[in-house]
Parts: sequence; structure tokens; C-alpha cells
Amino acid sequence: MRNYLYNTVYQDIRNIAFDLNFYFFGFQKEFTNFLFWNRWKSYFNRFNDLRKYFLKKYVYTINHKRIALNYFYFSMCTGISGAALATMIRLELAYPGSTFFKGDSLRYIQVITAHGLIMVFFVVVPILFGGFANFFIPYHVGSKDVAYPRLNSIGFWIQPCGWLLVAKTAFLRPQFWRYYDKPSFYLPLLDKSKHRKFLDYKDNSYVFSNFFKNYELDQFFSFWKPRKQINYTNYDVYSFIPSKLLFWTSIIQYPESFWYVANKAVKARRKKVYFTKCSNRTLTMSGWAFITPFSSNTKFTGIGSQDIAVVGVIFTGMSTTISFTNLLITRRTLSMPGLRNRRVLLPFITISLFLTMRMLALVTPVLGAAMIMLLLDRHWQTTFFEFVYGGDTVLFQHLFWFFGHPEVYILIIPLFGVINMILPYSNTRRIASKHHLIWAIYMMAYMGFVVWGHHMYLVGLDHRSRALYSTITVMISLPATIKIVNWTLTLLNGAIKWDVALLFAFAFILFFLSGGLTGMWLSHVSLNVSMHDTFYVIAHFHLMFSAGVLTGSFAGIYYYFPALFGIKYSRMFGYLHLVYFFGGQWLTFIPMFWLGYSGMPRRIHDYPAFMMGWHGMASVGHLTTLIGVMFFFLMLLDSHIERRIAVHSTLGIPRWHKRILYYIFKIRYLQYVNKRLTRLPNSKVRILFSNSYFNEFEIYDKKII
Repeated sequence: MRNYLYNTVYQDIRNIAFDLNFYFFGFQKEFTNFLFWNRWKSYFNRFNDLRKYFLKKYVYTINHKRIALNYFYFSMCTGISGAALATMIRLELAYPGSTFFKGDSLRYIQVITAHGLIMVFFVVVPILFGGFANFFIPYHVGSKDVAYPRLNSIGFWIQPCGWLLVAKTAFLRPQFWRYYDKPSFYLPLLDKSKHRKFLDYKDNSYVFSNFFKNYELDQFFSFWKPRKQINYTNYDVYSFIPSKLLFWTSIIQYPESFWYVANKAVKARRKKVYFTKCSNRTLTMSGWAFITPFSSNTKFTGIGSQDIAVVGVIFTGMSTTISFTNLLITRRTLSMPGLRNRRVLLPFITISLFLTMRMLALVTPVLGAAMIMLLLDRHWQTTFFEFVYGGDTVLFQHLFWFFGHPEVYILIIPLFGVINMILPYSNTRRIASKHHLIWAIYMMAYMGFVVWGHHMYLVGLDHRSRALYSTITVMISLPATIKIVNWTLTLLNGAIKWDVALLFAFAFILFFLSGGLTGMWLSHVSLNVSMHDTFYVIAHFHLMFSAGVLTGSFAGIYYYFPALFGIKYSRMFGYLHLVYFFGGQWLTFIPMFWLGYSGMPRRIHDYPAFMMGWHGMASVGHLTTLIGVMFFFLMLLDSHIERRIAVHSTLGIPRWHKRILYYIFKIRYLQYVNKRLTRLPNSKVRILFSNSYFNEFEIYDKKII
């Protein structure tokens, strides 16, 4: 009886549990259907798959082609940021007394510095040595990839770090950086753990508050009040040991460290105590050339934007060094047989890129050393550039311009190679005198190393040095003339195929001629003295950089567009891009030449009213240029939407260079045939007849079969 009751109750409980379970899961199913749970789950899975695909394809990739495209996309983003800063500059200069910066000249200097560094180091350099070089050099030397693929990826991801630092310098909030009066060159390190002294205060010296009465005020915390006088009676508070910066506590207690000031600012905000706005000198920038002593002495600049700009330049130097070293090693170790010492078999763009990468190997360490010496002067009490303590202020200018002027040729010579590729391709005939063109760019590169002094005529150079720099600067026009003559001869008696790349090449030649002729004026000592640091200089180097280098880069992108993306570009938006960009550049920089003649200095945001018309014209030209850049991005968007497939098997190599592709094809085909023949009877005899038929014993080693 007991067992019967037990089994009955047990069975009833099981039935009730089954019913509850059925109803619960049935309700759960209905509830999930009501919330579209399955649909959201599929969306999440799809998003997760897309995330993994994006990370694998773009972030973790070690493929040289994908890394090259990452460089192109990155330079497009940085170009937008640099163009935005240029727009801010033109809005400030649109009319005298503009309120865009609210009269803040130091913020204007910050924006100018960030604009120059971004456009030079983070737009043009990634396009040439990150984009074109990474994409084409392994192909043109017959290699599968670069020598160190992972190092190549690391070199790319260093670039955004430097760009973020440099871009930040234009928008640093002055409330977080406070000027600290130093009586001398030394930057004293305050050891607050040994000694702490508080200032006396009175009720009438501060805004009345009960909080102030109960709060211990140290000597480095400020309120809205007149500047107070600080007297140090006990000199034990100073510690002249820079190594103390290595310790975390010392960094926190260091009165001008970022963490100290940020900590004070956070506490003040929480307690409704407003932090004192910094002195203007703490945000002083020295321009993209880092003019000493303004950049070397912390007393004039403060810890802030100048230091961040220097570190950003060091980051881009690291990235560039990794890239060109990797590619030069690829050329030396992974070139196909018969190509290592045959420069004539390489395309023009590859020859130009290898030459400029060797130039980078010479000048980049000089710039890096100058930046490190600058940081040591600013924070570790060295005196490399501090003339008060025996340093040489002009030394930094020599170091910087030894990098800065060859940098012009480093950026322009690869575009000579692009033009040498486009003209014969679009004209259906060979380039005129290839060997002369190669030696012209080599002579231009060698002479570019010894003319940096024409940037320094006003620093006290003697007349013999001035004459030397002036003469060699004029002599650089000779190899440039050789290139112009050869390009003209190439266009004679040809069948020109008009397209966007060829028109951009013509625009580049015109900009290069105009920038070179205006540069010859600045090579003359007396004319340079009268035009130095005026808008004439601005117009000259923008014709070379903004107009010439960017136009040549656009020509290369349009010419290699099918090889880069595997699709055809949108011709309509390409032509609109050409018209607006070409016209906007002339409309922007021609008025600047007249402003330079009129004596308009650079780095000054206010000017007399009679110059307003020319500045307004330049601002309109800049907006026209922005419209052209907008059409470039529309071209990219439309081309990727349409996806018109293009077959570009030669990778832009002209017909007389197809012997390289012929060798590659023969080797790969011979490998394929021999692999198939090994499966047949009498394979050795068949392979022997096959090799004798192709007659490739000179360039093909049978041991690798």
C-alpha cells in the first residue's frame, strides 16, 4: 500500500513538472518569437563574422598589397584632417580682423604647425613609400612579398599613433597647461616628499568661501586671482637629479608634469574650484621647422603641444625607417635572377622609389637625432641648442634643413617616375633617352644634399657659403631641364590617348615648372633676403607640395587604379576632380605671390585692409580645391559601387618592360609543365625535351623542380 501511494504521488509530481516544463518552454518560445530573438541572434552572428573578417583582412594582415591599400586609406583620412586645418587657416585669413580664432594668435600657430606636419609626414609619405612602394616593388623585383611582412604591418600601425599626436597639438586645451616661472635655464624638480610649504592667505585675497578656509593650499595650486609672488626660502626643495623623473612618484610630484596638472584640474572640477587659465606662452609653437630657441627652451613653450609634436615626428620617423629598410632588403635579397644588377630592366617608378629610399636612409637619422637632442634640451638640462649655456641655436637649423631640403626631392622624384610611366603609355611610344632621365634624377638627388643652406641666408652665414649654396641651387635646374626636354621629345610624333592620368601628368609638369622657376628667385641671396618668411615662400613651396606632389600622386593613383583595386575608375568624376583641383590650386597660390611682394609675413593672422582682396581670392581658391577633392572621393565611391572589372595584368609596366613578365611567365609555366610531366612514364626524358624546347637554362635552375 505504501509503495502504491508512493508511486502514485511520484507519478503525479512528474506529470505536474512535465506540464510546468512544457508551459514554461512554450511561453519562452512564444516570448522569444515576440522579441524577434532569432532575428537579433542572426544579426549578432553576422556582425561578429564581419568583425572577424575586417580584423583578419585589414588589421592582422601581412599581405603587402593589403598593407599598401591601408596606407592609401590612411593618407586619405589624414588628407581630410590636413585640409580641414587649411580651411581653418583660410577662414582666419579671409578678411582682416577675422573672429574665427577670436584673436588667439597662438592657436593660429598651433593649427599652422599641425597642418604642415600632417601634410608632409602623414599624407604624401604614406602615399609614395607606403602605398606605391609596398604594392609594386615586390612585383617589379619578382618577389612574393617583402622581406619582413610582419614588420611591414608594424610600420604601418605606428603611423596612426604619430598622426594622432600631431593632430592633437592643434586643439590642446589651455586650461590643462599652466605656466611656471623659472628663474634660469634649469627646470627644477620639486621633491615634495621632503619638504612641503603652504602659503598664507587672507580672506580678502580670495573669493570668500568656507571651502577656501578649510583647504590647505600648496604653492602650485592657483585660483582666479592676480599672479602671486613665490619666494623659496629653503633651497632643499630642489632636486637637480633628472633621473628622478624615472620614478613614478617623482613624475606625479613634478610640478609641470602632465599627470600633476591633470590631477589638479580633475580635483578642482569636482570641487567646483576653477583652474587658472594658463599663460599664453605655454602653448607657443615654433612652426613645422621647429625654430630654436622657441622649440628648445621650455620657459618659452611649456610642456604641452611642442613636446607632443616632437614625439609625433619621432613616431613617423620610426615608421618610415621600418618601411624603407624592409623594401631595400627586399630589393637586395628577394630579386629574381638576372635583375639584381640590371637597373635598366626595372620600371621608372621602381628606380625612383629605390633612389629616394636610399636618400631617406641618409637624412632620416639626422632628423631623429635632432628631435632627440631637442627633447634632451627641453627636459634633461642639456645645452645642444641653448646659446646661453654654450649651445648653438643655428646647429638645429643645419640639422633640420639637411633633412628638410632633400625631403623635397624625396617626395618629387618618385613622381618623376610616375610621369615617365604615364607619358609613353598614353603616347604609344618609348620614353626619349631613358638613360639620361635616370642620370638626371640621380644628379638631382646628389645635388639636393648640398643646398640646404639657402634656407638659412639670414642666420649669419658668411658670403662665401651663401655664394656656394646659391650657385648649386641654380645648378639643380639643369637636370630638371633635361627631364622637361625629354618629356617634350616623348610627346612629339606620338598617338596620344587622352585620359585622366595623362591630364594630371600635364598638370604636374606645369606645376613643377612654375614651382621651380619661382624657387630660382629664392636661390639668389638678395632676393631671398627680401622675400624671406613672406607669403612668397608659402606660395612657392605649396606649388611644389600641395599642387605638384599631390597632382603627381593623383596621376599615379588614376594610372594604377585598375592594378590597385581591380576595377575601372569613374571618368566623369575624374575629369571634374581635375578641373576643380587644377583651377583651385592656381586661384589659391597666385595671389600669395603678390602678397609676398607686398611684404605680407608668414605665421601672422592679421594684416592691413588693402590685402583683403588677395586673401579673399586665395580663400575662394582653397574652397574650389576642396570641391575637387570631394569629386575624388565621389570617384572612389562610384567606382566601387559600379565595380566595372578591369584586367591590368602588366601592373603598369610598358611594353618594352614586359620581358620581366615574360620571364616570370616562362618560369611559372615551366614549373607547371614539369610538375605534370612527373606523373607520366619516362618523366625524365619528357622533362629534358620540355626544357630544351623552352631553352631557359640561363635563368632557370632545374634543381628547384
